[in-house]
Amino acid sequence: MTGYSARERFFTISASLAPYPFMVGTVWTPFTSLKPFIYAGSALYCVGMAAFYASIYSFAVTPPGKPLTAGVYRFSRNPIYVSASLVFLSISMMTANPVLIAYLVVLLVLQHFMILAEERICSKKFGTEFQEYIRKVPRYLIR
Repeated sequence: MTGYSARERFFTISASLAPYPFMVGTVWTPFTSLKPFIYAGSALYCVGMAAFYASIYSFAVTPPGKPLTAGVYRFSRNPIYVSASLVFLSISMMTANPVLIAYLVVLLVLQHFMILAEERICSKKFGTEFQEYIRKVPRYLIR
C-alpha cells in the first residue's frame, strides 16, 4: 500500500477483510424456498464465477509491470471485484436474507473506496496509458 493515505489504507484493509464474515455467514444461512430467487441467483452465480475465472486468467497472463487491459479488463477496469460482487449478490438472492443483503451493501461501499485508491495509484504508476484506459473502459460495467 505504498503511496496510500491513511483513509485509503482503512478502506483497502476493510474491503479486503469484509468478504470473510459474509462467507462465514452464508454457511449458516439456508436457501430460500422461493424458486424464482433460487433460479435467478443460480444463473447469476454461474455468470459471476465464469467472469471471476476469466478475470484471474487475464491477470495471470498479463506481464508483470503492465496494466491489465486485455480479456475481461476490456469491459470493466475491475472485473475481479465485479464478478465477486455478482457471486455475493447471487448468494444473497438464493438465501433472501436481509442481513446478508445489508452487509453486501456495506461491502460494496468499502470496495468502491478501495477501487478509487487503486485507480489513483495506477494513474501515478502508468500515467497517460492508464488515463487512456480510463477513458475507454468503465470502472464497473456501465458508465
